[in-house]
Amino acid sequence: MKLLLIIDVQGGFINENTKQIPEDIIKHVKNYDYDLIIATRFINKVDSLYQTELNMKEMTMLSPKTKLVEGIGELADIVIMKSTYTALTEDVKKLLKKNELKQVYIAGLNMEGSIMATAFNLFDRDIKPIILSQLCGSIKGESMKQSTLEILSHNIGKDNIL
Repeated sequence: MKLLLIIDVQGGFINENTKQIPEDIIKHVKNYDYDLIIATRFINKVDSLYQTELNMKEMTMLSPKTKLVEGIGELADIVIMKSTYTALTEDVKKLLKKNELKQVYIAGLNMEGSIMATAFNLFDRDIKPIILSQLCGSIKGESMKQSTLEILSHNIGKDNIL
């Protein structure tokens, strides 16, 4: 089974540095055959460490910024809400185990947070994370993306960065 995990492509994470990512993901999906596409939505819980330690007040359940960017939700077979960096929620873990997946393709936002955390979590579960680097971005810009790709290359293997 070929699984694409689209991480947190939401209005609140779109800026000058990431505005092209949704369109690029949509084009990519039209040209590649995935058996399953899962999209995640980050929801910032009240009194979470995101709020208390990072002063991140947006992206709460009722915020319109948590909506997936137009076109992304329509690509997904499943949309999962999460309140963590990693996309490996209990539901996703069950799905991976049930289908005995050995690799997962990853696209989305943000490289230095959710994408890196998810890649490490997959790797720790003996599931190969394959980062589709042209379909990933960071609200902090290209230098943050490149730094994260360097870290990932060192920790999950350079051949797993496409």
